[in-house]
Amino acid sequence: MAINVVVNQRHLQIQLKQLETVWHTVINGYNLSQAANVLHTSQSSLSKHIAALENQLKTDVFIRQGKRLTGLTPMGEALLPHIESIFAEIRTIENLSLDYNNPQTGTLTIATTHTQARYVLPKIIKKFKENFPKVQLVLQQADPETIADMVIRGQADIGIATESLLHNAYLRCYRYYDWSHIIIVPNDHELAGQTDIDLPTLASYPLITYHGGFTGRSTIDKTFQQAGLEPDIVLAALDADVISTYVNAGLGVGIIAEMAFEPSHYQNLTAIPVSHFGRFTSWIAVRDDSEVRQFGQAFIKLCQGQFAKP
Repeated sequence: MAINVVVNQRHLQIQLKQLETVWHTVINGYNLSQAANVLHTSQSSLSKHIAALENQLKTDVFIRQGKRLTGLTPMGEALLPHIESIFAEIRTIENLSLDYNNPQTGTLTIATTHTQARYVLPKIIKKFKENFPKVQLVLQQADPETIADMVIRGQADIGIATESLLHNAYLRCYRYYDWSHIIIVPNDHELAGQTDIDLPTLASYPLITYHGGFTGRSTIDKTFQQAGLEPDIVLAALDADVISTYVNAGLGVGIIAEMAFEPSHYQNLTAIPVSHFGRFTSWIAVRDDSEVRQFGQAFIKLCQGQFAKP
């Protein structure tokens, strides 16, 4: 994205290149060297852009420790949302141009959790690639909060997660699908024949479930806490495959998302429905102030049709 525009006002002469430098410095963790690599320029060039902007504004934008940038000043904090909005508009204009000239070609970056990428999206991605063979798909796996930040800052076109997306003023969200947790046990486990397991009974067994912050784990913890129970969680993992493996090995009773159970892979395991932890909704999110490319909109429509009732 080449940016050479100069904004002239009575008191300011700001180059968009200077604002771009601030933006990339922030999203690269205040690492000027890393930001310079992304922008294909030198660290000294970025330092000059920052100095020129701070000279125009007559105040510091970044907090410094020696030569290192460590954060944003109050002025920088106030400035950043406006910079992000400017580049959201620039991306929209760029996307309009690309859709007009090359509607079937480009890159679509999806930020999502491991659970979505592993268990929910494969069929969608296969169908999408059949429809748009020249579009490069990039899957970035992260925790829900990071996913939201990646979409807000333009590092991803689309975010898919259960937590952290809906209540964000910068994001426009589309409902994807609803899901619940299930319990998994070995076929010969004493719980295998039951269909209604109460919380005290469940808490009496060693449990294996998700790591904190992923796939409804916070709700699982809260549900037990509100019931006055302290379960023995012997293992926490990011991946339902890992949870299933250790349940199969007899380490404990598993609690996983229902879409993550693969009976063909784990024929020695039984899935038991459970309603104690409630229903969850996975959301698809884009920036609220910019539009993704047409093939990105097609991807969202494929997702929305995935669980539609005939």
